[in-house]
Amino acid sequence: MADRPRFCIFGDSHYACLRQAEAQGLADVSGVELEYWGHVGTRFLHLEARDGAIHPLDELTGRRFAKFNARGRTFLPAAEFDAILVMGARVHVAPLFQRLLQMLAEGPFVSHGLQRRYLADGLRRQIGYGLARGLAEDGTARVLLAPVAYPTADQDRARAEVPATVAERLPQFWRMLGATAAEDGITLVPQPEETVVAGIWTDPAYAVADHVAKQDYAHRNAAYGARLLERVMPLVRQVPRRDDGVAAGRDAGQDAAARGRDA
Repeated sequence: MADRPRFCIFGDSHYACLRQAEAQGLADVSGVELEYWGHVGTRFLHLEARDGAIHPLDELTGRRFAKFNARGRTFLPAAEFDAILVMGARVHVAPLFQRLLQMLAEGPFVSHGLQRRYLADGLRRQIGYGLARGLAEDGTARVLLAPVAYPTADQDRARAEVPATVAERLPQFWRMLGATAAEDGITLVPQPEETVVAGIWTDPAYAVADHVAKQDYAHRNAAYGARLLERVMPLVRQVPRRDDGVAAGRDAGQDAAARGRDA
């Protein structure tokens, strides 16, 4: 249907759990025109946000990203979408939270204002957040950001009791980050609470298969992708589709690049 919002999921290797959730039928992504744009590995660092779009810094990176996109896009213009979810994208919150919890435990000298400043600065200096901010600054698409999930808990941490101070402070930290993101025109999507154990760890039920053998405590499975999409899709479906013809004006250079990219 022509009135469906155009939705793009953009990210690094952490967006795989969303694609898997869709492919396995674990998530309802109906009601939108969904497109993926992203890449794994260090090529993600060869990107920059300018002129309302995310551009590769070199042709090789553009071709690599085009291979993972159904339309062969070598760059990502915000104006061609109504909503964009930045997934993972090397935006980490767990180290910020852990350090701030340590600072608060060392003494009563970290004011509310200082906490917010610490979290805001820590968020804004990350490359992936800068890309999300660049998309949001264009003002054409609603931009959502889901940071990298907490590391997967081992058995001891999964069973650990959460100190009351941690349980109280983490929601406050998320609210502070959400306020910072809102200032930059971004909707922050916190990690779903049901995926969290022992305060600041991810339940092993949401880890990738054989994560211990692989020593992969960072990536998530399709079940996690489904939990996140449950939060995201209602927001995206509410975004009105712009009837401005922007999407029809796709740069011809992208089509040429798509035809000529490496097999």
